[in-house]
Parts: sequence; C-alpha cells; structure tokens
Amino acid sequence: MPSFRISLDMKFSVIVLFFISISAFGQEIKVEYDKKHDFTKYKTFSFGESQVITPQDQKQVSDATIDKWIKNGVTRELEFKGLKRAEANADLIVTYAVGTMARSDMQAIGPLGQTPGSTATTWSRNYNQTSLIIDLNDKSNFLVWRINSVADVVGAEGERTIDMIVERGFKKFAKPVRKKKG
Repeated sequence: MPSFRISLDMKFSVIVLFFISISAFGQEIKVEYDKKHDFTKYKTFSFGESQVITPQDQKQVSDATIDKWIKNGVTRELEFKGLKRAEANADLIVTYAVGTMARSDMQAIGPLGQTPGSTATTWSRNYNQTSLIIDLNDKSNFLVWRINSVADVVGAEGERTIDMIVERGFKKFAKPVRKKKG
C-alpha cells in the first residue's frame, strides 16, 4: 500500500490557497434598482451631503481623503456612462455613507498533517471591514439606484477597494455613450 506524506511545500501551498480563497469572499456588493426605470433621461449629477462614520481611534486616513476617493470613483463611472457633473440643478444627487471597523478572525487550520479535529494550529488575520452605501436620488428625492457593499480591506488598499465597489456597482447603470465618428 503506498504511503502518502504531505511535504512542507505542499502544506504551504494549501495554506496560501486557503487564505486567497478567504480574501475572495471578503466582499459583498448588492445593487438595487428598478430594471424598468428609464435611466437615459438623466444627463447630470451632483453630490449631496454624505457621511463618513468611522470611530476616531480607528481612522487610518482622513475623512477628506475618503470623500475624495469616493467622489473621484463615482465621477469617473458616471461620466463614463455619459452623465456630466453639475454643481446645481442636477438630474441625480449622489449621497453616500461609509464606515470602517477594525476586525479580527481566528480559526483552526485543520488537520494538515495533524490529528483530525486538532485545534492546536490556528490562523488569525486582522483587517478593516468597510461598509459603503451609495445612493442616487432624482430631483424629487426618489431613490433610483443604490449600491450597498461590505468589503474587507487589508492594509492600505482603501482607494482600490472603493474603486472596485464603485465600478462593479455601476456596471449595469445605462450603457456608455458611443462617440460619433467625425
């Protein structure tokens, strides 16, 4: 009967794949909108009042920096979709609420060469979990689009995470305008 031994390299590979798979599931993005709504009637957008709700002792970047990241991402996506940013009397008002909390996970790795059911070896990770809600309201304050997301942010990946949320959140929002050949 052949014996099966798990090499140290194989153990390391399994652990790395485990952590990669966990980080892939650290994001949840829900988009809410009426699929029958005519979004082509909107031509302009502006930003309304928004909130950054992060405990003071857990802030890694300033509220102004987060505000800039979100506004830059939303502006880029909506302009790509053919809308223009306006300072007043816009067709859509963009508001958001964002908050970040420090989190920690710890679990048993499992029987990688150990006795099954052993909890002697554990892994842990510290990360920030960010909740971001972006709303688009029309002039009558009727909600027409909502992006509701929760994402795990590890290290200084805040801007990249916000960009990813905004891009995926507006993916189905009206098709981009095609430029006419001149």
